[in-house]
Amino acid sequence: MGAAVAAAVLGAAFSAVVWGRWWRSRRPAFAAWGSGLAIFALAALTQAVGQAQGFSVPLFRAFYLLGGVLGVIYLALGTVFLMAPRRVARTSAAVLVALTLLLAVDAALVPVDAARLATVRGVLGGALGNQVTPLFLAAVIFNIVGTVVLVLGSAFSAVRYLRSRAGVDRVLCNVLLTAGALVVAGGFSAAKTVGGSLTQLGIAEAIGIAVMFAGFLSLGRVGVPSRARAPLAQTASRD
Repeated sequence: MGAAVAAAVLGAAFSAVVWGRWWRSRRPAFAAWGSGLAIFALAALTQAVGQAQGFSVPLFRAFYLLGGVLGVIYLALGTVFLMAPRRVARTSAAVLVALTLLLAVDAALVPVDAARLATVRGVLGGALGNQVTPLFLAAVIFNIVGTVVLVLGSAFSAVRYLRSRAGVDRVLCNVLLTAGALVVAGGFSAAKTVGGSLTQLGIAEAIGIAVMFAGFLSLGRVGVPSRARAPLAQTASRD
Protein backbone atom coordinates (compact mmCIF):
# COMPACT_ATOMS: atom_id res chain seq x y z
CA MET A 1 0.00 0.00 0.00
CA GLY A 2 2.83 2.41 0.83
CA ALA A 3 4.15 2.38 -2.74
CA ALA A 4 0.71 3.17 -4.16
CA VAL A 5 0.29 6.03 -1.67
CA ALA A 6 3.68 7.41 -2.72
CA ALA A 7 2.68 7.16 -6.39
CA ALA A 8 -0.61 8.96 -5.65
CA VAL A 9 1.13 11.78 -3.77
CA LEU A 10 3.81 12.17 -6.45
CA GLY A 11 1.24 12.13 -9.22
CA ALA A 12 -0.94 14.74 -7.51
CA ALA A 13 2.00 17.02 -6.75
CA PHE A 14 3.45 16.73 -10.24
CA SER A 15 0.03 17.25 -11.81
CA ALA A 16 -0.35 20.48 -9.84
CA VAL A 17 3.02 21.71 -11.12
CA VAL A 18 2.17 20.86 -14.72
CA TRP A 19 -1.22 22.56 -14.43
CA GLY A 20 0.63 25.56 -13.03
CA ARG A 21 2.73 25.70 -16.20
CA TRP A 22 -0.48 25.50 -18.22
CA TRP A 23 -1.92 28.43 -16.23
CA ARG A 24 1.12 30.56 -17.04
CA SER A 25 1.52 29.57 -20.69
CA ARG A 26 -1.94 28.27 -21.71
CA ARG A 27 -0.23 25.51 -23.69
CA PRO A 28 -2.82 22.77 -24.23
CA ALA A 29 -0.09 20.12 -24.09
CA PHE A 30 0.41 20.92 -20.41
CA ALA A 31 -3.34 20.59 -19.79
CA ALA A 32 -3.34 17.13 -21.37
CA TRP A 33 -0.23 16.03 -19.47
CA GLY A 34 -1.58 17.48 -16.23
CA SER A 35 -4.76 15.48 -16.79
CA GLY A 36 -2.76 12.34 -17.48
CA LEU A 37 -0.78 12.72 -14.27
CA ALA A 38 -3.94 13.40 -12.29
CA ILE A 39 -5.47 10.23 -13.76
CA PHE A 40 -2.43 8.20 -12.72
CA ALA A 41 -2.57 9.76 -9.25
CA LEU A 42 -6.26 8.87 -8.83
CA ALA A 43 -5.60 5.34 -10.08
CA ALA A 44 -2.82 4.93 -7.51
CA LEU A 45 -5.11 6.32 -4.80
CA THR A 46 -7.87 3.82 -5.61
CA GLN A 47 -5.23 1.09 -5.60
CA ALA A 48 -3.98 2.15 -2.16
CA VAL A 49 -7.52 2.16 -0.76
CA GLY A 50 -8.18 -1.24 -2.29
CA GLN A 51 -5.01 -2.70 -0.83
CA ALA A 52 -5.92 -1.34 2.61
CA GLN A 53 -9.62 -2.21 2.69
CA GLY A 54 -10.14 -4.70 -0.11
CA PHE A 55 -11.43 -3.93 -3.59
CA SER A 56 -15.15 -3.37 -3.77
CA VAL A 57 -16.87 -3.46 -7.15
CA PRO A 58 -17.18 0.38 -7.40
CA LEU A 59 -13.54 0.81 -6.42
CA PHE A 60 -12.46 -1.72 -9.05
CA ARG A 61 -14.52 0.07 -11.69
CA ALA A 62 -12.73 3.35 -10.91
CA PHE A 63 -9.30 1.74 -10.73
CA TYR A 64 -9.68 -0.10 -14.03
CA LEU A 65 -11.04 2.94 -15.89
CA LEU A 66 -8.33 5.26 -14.59
CA GLY A 67 -5.29 3.02 -14.45
CA GLY A 68 -6.10 0.47 -17.11
CA VAL A 69 -7.71 2.63 -19.77
CA LEU A 70 -7.18 6.40 -19.61
CA GLY A 71 -3.74 7.27 -18.25
CA VAL A 72 -1.49 6.60 -21.26
CA ILE A 73 -3.87 8.02 -23.86
CA TYR A 74 -4.03 11.42 -22.12
CA LEU A 75 -0.23 11.56 -22.00
CA ALA A 76 -0.25 10.79 -25.72
CA LEU A 77 -2.74 13.63 -26.27
CA GLY A 78 -0.17 16.00 -24.81
CA THR A 79 2.35 14.75 -27.35
CA VAL A 80 -0.20 15.30 -30.13
CA PHE A 81 -0.62 18.91 -29.01
CA LEU A 82 3.16 19.27 -28.93
CA MET A 83 3.90 17.78 -32.34
CA ALA A 84 0.76 17.82 -34.53
CA PRO A 85 -1.11 20.67 -36.28
CA ARG A 86 -3.50 22.53 -34.01
CA ARG A 87 -6.64 21.35 -35.81
CA VAL A 88 -5.60 17.70 -35.53
CA ALA A 89 -4.78 18.10 -31.84
CA ARG A 90 -8.06 19.84 -31.01
CA THR A 91 -10.11 17.26 -32.90
CA SER A 92 -8.26 14.48 -31.09
CA ALA A 93 -8.97 16.12 -27.75
CA ALA A 94 -12.70 16.50 -28.48
CA VAL A 95 -12.99 12.86 -29.57
CA LEU A 96 -11.06 11.64 -26.52
CA VAL A 97 -13.21 13.62 -24.08
CA ALA A 98 -16.39 12.25 -25.68
CA LEU A 99 -15.04 8.69 -25.53
CA THR A 100 -14.00 9.20 -21.91
CA LEU A 101 -17.57 10.10 -20.96
CA LEU A 102 -18.95 7.05 -22.78
CA LEU A 103 -16.38 4.76 -21.15
CA ALA A 104 -17.19 6.16 -17.71
CA VAL A 105 -20.80 5.11 -18.26
CA ASP A 106 -19.72 1.67 -19.44
CA ALA A 107 -17.39 1.29 -16.45
CA ALA A 108 -20.30 2.04 -14.13
CA LEU A 109 -22.54 -0.57 -15.76
CA VAL A 110 -20.29 -3.42 -16.91
CA PRO A 111 -20.83 -6.69 -14.96
CA VAL A 112 -18.00 -7.47 -12.51
CA ASP A 113 -17.23 -10.82 -10.86
CA ALA A 114 -16.71 -9.64 -7.27
CA ALA A 115 -15.24 -13.00 -6.21
CA ARG A 116 -12.22 -12.41 -8.46
CA LEU A 117 -11.34 -9.14 -6.75
CA ALA A 118 -9.50 -11.09 -4.06
CA THR A 119 -6.70 -11.81 -6.57
CA VAL A 120 -4.19 -9.50 -8.24
CA ARG A 121 -5.18 -10.76 -11.68
CA GLY A 122 -8.83 -10.07 -10.92
CA VAL A 123 -8.08 -6.52 -9.79
CA LEU A 124 -6.12 -5.87 -12.98
CA GLY A 125 -9.02 -6.83 -15.21
CA GLY A 126 -9.73 -10.50 -14.64
CA ALA A 127 -12.90 -9.59 -12.74
CA LEU A 128 -14.42 -8.56 -16.07
CA GLY A 129 -14.18 -12.16 -17.24
CA ASN A 130 -14.14 -12.74 -20.99
CA GLN A 131 -16.53 -9.93 -21.84
CA VAL A 132 -15.66 -7.95 -24.96
CA THR A 133 -17.06 -4.62 -23.79
CA PRO A 134 -16.25 -1.05 -24.87
CA LEU A 135 -14.21 -0.73 -21.66
CA PHE A 136 -12.14 -3.81 -22.48
CA LEU A 137 -11.62 -2.74 -26.09
CA ALA A 138 -10.59 0.75 -24.96
CA ALA A 139 -8.06 -0.71 -22.53
CA VAL A 140 -6.40 -2.50 -25.45
CA ILE A 141 -6.77 0.17 -28.13
CA PHE A 142 -6.01 3.22 -25.99
CA ASN A 143 -2.84 1.70 -24.55
CA ILE A 144 -1.58 0.55 -27.95
CA VAL A 145 -2.42 3.85 -29.67
CA GLY A 146 -1.09 5.89 -26.75
CA THR A 147 2.21 4.01 -26.72
CA VAL A 148 2.59 4.28 -30.50
CA VAL A 149 1.93 8.03 -30.38
CA LEU A 150 4.50 8.50 -27.62
CA VAL A 151 7.11 6.44 -29.47
CA LEU A 152 6.45 8.21 -32.78
CA GLY A 153 6.61 11.57 -31.01
CA SER A 154 10.01 10.63 -29.63
CA ALA A 155 11.24 9.49 -33.04
CA PHE A 156 9.87 12.50 -34.91
CA SER A 157 11.30 15.01 -32.45
CA ALA A 158 14.66 13.24 -32.59
CA VAL A 159 14.73 13.35 -36.41
CA ARG A 160 13.79 17.02 -36.41
CA TYR A 161 16.54 17.74 -33.90
CA LEU A 162 19.13 15.90 -36.01
CA ARG A 163 18.11 17.98 -39.03
CA SER A 164 17.95 21.40 -37.40
CA ARG A 165 19.92 20.99 -34.15
CA ALA A 166 16.99 22.71 -32.43
CA GLY A 167 14.39 21.35 -30.04
CA VAL A 168 16.51 19.05 -27.90
CA ASP A 169 14.08 19.75 -25.04
CA ARG A 170 11.27 18.21 -27.11
CA VAL A 171 13.39 15.14 -27.77
CA LEU A 172 14.08 14.68 -24.07
CA CYS A 173 10.47 15.41 -23.12
CA ASN A 174 9.06 12.81 -25.50
CA VAL A 175 11.67 10.20 -24.63
CA LEU A 176 11.07 10.54 -20.89
CA LEU A 177 7.30 10.54 -21.35
CA THR A 178 7.56 7.32 -23.32
CA ALA A 179 9.96 5.74 -20.85
CA GLY A 180 7.78 6.62 -17.86
CA ALA A 181 4.63 5.31 -19.52
CA LEU A 182 6.41 2.06 -20.40
CA VAL A 183 7.58 1.65 -16.80
CA VAL A 184 3.99 1.91 -15.56
CA ALA A 185 2.70 -0.38 -18.34
CA GLY A 186 5.44 -2.87 -17.52
CA GLY A 187 4.36 -2.84 -13.88
CA PHE A 188 0.78 -3.65 -14.89
CA SER A 189 1.91 -6.43 -17.22
CA ALA A 190 4.23 -7.98 -14.65
CA ALA A 191 1.59 -7.90 -11.93
CA LYS A 192 -0.96 -9.48 -14.25
CA THR A 193 1.08 -12.13 -16.06
CA VAL A 194 4.16 -13.21 -14.11
CA GLY A 195 2.97 -13.22 -10.54
CA GLY A 196 3.85 -9.67 -9.57
CA SER A 197 2.15 -7.91 -6.69
CA LEU A 198 0.20 -4.70 -6.32
CA THR A 199 3.07 -3.39 -4.20
CA GLN A 200 5.45 -3.88 -7.12
CA LEU A 201 2.93 -2.16 -9.35
CA GLY A 202 2.87 0.80 -6.95
CA ILE A 203 6.66 1.03 -7.13
CA ALA A 204 6.52 0.97 -10.94
CA GLU A 205 3.85 3.70 -10.88
CA ALA A 206 5.93 5.94 -8.61
CA ILE A 207 9.06 5.50 -10.74
CA GLY A 208 7.16 5.99 -14.00
CA ILE A 209 5.43 9.14 -12.75
CA ALA A 210 8.77 10.60 -11.64
CA VAL A 211 10.32 9.89 -15.05
CA MET A 212 7.36 11.44 -16.87
CA PHE A 213 7.51 14.52 -14.68
CA ALA A 214 11.19 14.94 -15.51
CA GLY A 215 10.12 15.00 -19.15
CA PHE A 216 7.63 17.78 -18.51
CA LEU A 217 10.24 19.84 -16.68
CA SER A 218 12.71 19.53 -19.55
CA LEU A 219 10.38 21.23 -22.02
CA GLY A 220 11.48 24.81 -22.66
CA ARG A 221 14.40 24.47 -20.23
CA VAL A 222 16.92 21.93 -21.51
CA GLY A 223 19.01 23.16 -24.40
CA VAL A 224 17.27 26.55 -24.44
CA PRO A 225 19.46 29.60 -23.69
CA SER A 226 18.24 31.43 -20.59
CA ARG A 227 17.69 34.65 -22.54
CA ALA A 228 15.35 32.79 -24.90
CA ARG A 229 13.15 31.22 -22.25
CA ALA A 230 10.95 34.26 -21.63
CA PRO A 231 10.02 34.72 -25.30
CA LEU A 232 9.48 30.96 -25.51
CA ALA A 233 7.01 31.07 -22.64
CA GLN A 234 5.19 34.01 -24.23
CA THR A 235 4.78 32.31 -27.60
CA ALA A 236 4.29 28.75 -26.36
CA SER A 237 0.52 28.91 -26.54
CA ARG A 238 0.76 29.06 -30.32
CA ASP A 239 2.30 25.58 -30.49
